[in-house]
Amino acid sequence: MSDDGLFIKNISTYIQFITLILAIVLYKKYKHYTFYKFFITYLINIAFFEFLANVVFIKNNFVFFNIYTFFEFNFFALIYYHLIEDKNKIKLIKLLVLIFNIIYFTSYYFTLIQMYTVSIEGVFNSALIIIYFIELLNSKKILNYKKLLPFWLSVGFLLFYLTSVPFFTLLYSNLFDSRVMFPILYYLIIVFHLSLIYGLVACKKTKE
Repeated sequence: MSDDGLFIKNISTYIQFITLILAIVLYKKYKHYTFYKFFITYLINIAFFEFLANVVFIKNNFVFFNIYTFFEFNFFALIYYHLIEDKNKIKLIKLLVLIFNIIYFTSYYFTLIQMYTVSIEGVFNSALIIIYFIELLNSKKILNYKKLLPFWLSVGFLLFYLTSVPFFTLLYSNLFDSRVMFPILYYLIIVFHLSLIYGLVACKKTKE
């Protein structure tokens, strides 16, 4: 990796830890959100696996990142399970979680599927976000959406996970050189976490 690529990689690593620290510091501000503790757990999961990737599993470890995908999706799903209020949409979320986990565990038998679990996760995560946006658009909360932390977090999530689908599909299909592709991923991570940081800092203290 070039010096510029390594520099961007380091920034993307640091900003993930900064987001986690900020979320913990601002816990009191957002503790009325029942989803918030799951959001922090999601960030801890990212930081933990990022630490392992940079300290323990320094070389690319496909099995390692496949395990990370399982925890990332399920912690992410818990965020939206506690954000959504409509009972029918909650049932849909449960169904999506069930389907993804079936696909995930099936991938250990049909190993070819493992090449696409990250991309599949991006699709399912994007679906969860869209379900939230649909509910938001049909509620009174939409009048003050700019002040809502879940809105800004969802914007960041959607930017990242929608773009991750074609990225990881191309990457694991070996259609592009990974040395060229990964700096793009690091830029996506930076933009993603800047969106999260903006939401954490700019939004108002509010109850659900």
